[in-house]
Amino acid sequence: MTVTGRRPPLRRVAFGVALTILWTSGTASAHQVGGTRFEAPIPLWLLFGASAATVGGTAVLLALNRSRSTPLDAEDAESFDADAAAASDAKAAAASAPSRSIRIPAPIGDAVAAVARVGFLAIVALAVAVGFVGPQTPAENVATLFVWAVWIKGVALLAALVGDPWPTLSPWRTVYEALARIEGAEIALASYPERLGEWPALVGLLAWVGIAENLTVLPRSPVGTAVLVLGYAVAMLAGGLAFGRAWFRRADALAVLYRLFGRVAPLDVRSADDGYAVGLRPPWRGCTAPVRSLGAGAVTVAAVYTVSFDAFTGTPEYRTLLFALRDATGLGPQASVLLYLLGFVAFLGAFVGVAALTARVAGSPGWRPAALAFAPALLPIAVAYEIGHNYPYVARNAGQLVGVVVGYVSPAAAPIAPLSWLSVQGFWASQALLIVAGHLVAVVAAHAVVVEYAPSDRSALQVHAPLAALMVGYTVVSLWTISRPVVA
Repeated sequence: MTVTGRRPPLRRVAFGVALTILWTSGTASAHQVGGTRFEAPIPLWLLFGASAATVGGTAVLLALNRSRSTPLDAEDAESFDADAAAASDAKAAAASAPSRSIRIPAPIGDAVAAVARVGFLAIVALAVAVGFVGPQTPAENVATLFVWAVWIKGVALLAALVGDPWPTLSPWRTVYEALARIEGAEIALASYPERLGEWPALVGLLAWVGIAENLTVLPRSPVGTAVLVLGYAVAMLAGGLAFGRAWFRRADALAVLYRLFGRVAPLDVRSADDGYAVGLRPPWRGCTAPVRSLGAGAVTVAAVYTVSFDAFTGTPEYRTLLFALRDATGLGPQASVLLYLLGFVAFLGAFVGVAALTARVAGSPGWRPAALAFAPALLPIAVAYEIGHNYPYVARNAGQLVGVVVGYVSPAAAPIAPLSWLSVQGFWASQALLIVAGHLVAVVAAHAVVVEYAPSDRSALQVHAPLAALMVGYTVVSLWTISRPVVA
């Protein structure tokens, strides 16, 4: 077969990935309709109203009791501008440092990090290998059990609790650092293009988590999972060799996502002169410094939206929208991808609109600085929904994974069910509590940003109002989503 033309390899890969995602999305969307519903112990209108009043009332009280405990000086004020984006991550880390901490000696901390780094790389390699040669039943294959639940979702939950572990765990960064050590210096053919920002990470998050995980059969295909991980690893390692360590920090979807989630972690772990410092901090403290770029802000919005969309796909209303879009476009089952992307654009547009309105009320020039400043306030919402929606999924698959691995040694071993005690009512209540708690933390974080934006005490409530209204509305929508019948 003769190939005519000279299409660049990168374009061929992107074209093939796009076709694969669009083709596999059809099978995943063809579920049978059936379902269950848990009736809330109180009327839904009372639940929605009380939750909205709690979130909105907290915002009002904070605005009325406005205090500027940490005023911005000229240098800090510049951090709200994109031109100072390179320093924003360092500012976020400094602002979130706990006042008290315990010290872990460097040899102990380094040993733990080394074991985690090598161990995670070995597990990823094993998962890819078993994905190709192991049983092709999802519940019996290490690839499907480990990659989607224990890795993608489990590490996200870990980041939300103890801070970002990905610089240590990242398998492609581990390989890169080994090559750099052999070379004796950082390997990079060119500097990372600043214009790319975190936009490659956004594309990766939408494609891997938003579409591949939620809308295709890949999570149920060991071979497909292995191919996806191997392909992503090659892309990450190639980018790292081209642009150095900055690529892993800014272009890796998982690196950006876990780093953002780590801002909410109540446990703070950081390097110190004599080892490592571990301390506790309020979950909103790391959400008061701006993100470094609009791309990082878009990843934040995507994190909130994607987990919400995942929950929404189980409702009858989603099916109604999906079938209506299929009929209108003639796309067939692949319309689910279009519906997901349209929803993301709507979410992103709503956030930009709120940022623009906030900037106008505050008398700030343009929406961009406001978007960079207020995006981190959404992170507690994303983290709360991520934990509430996925902790049973992670625990169930982790138990199944342990059973499968132990089964290699003892075939009679039974899977572990760590949440067998959790009732449907208990799970629903935990979701509702986490959603409301996440919004309350987000309101506190937003208030901390508002006090730097509001030109006077009288205007604090007005400046906070647009974002508070968005959070109140999203609280109600989130609670409504988990109250709907689940379509099988």
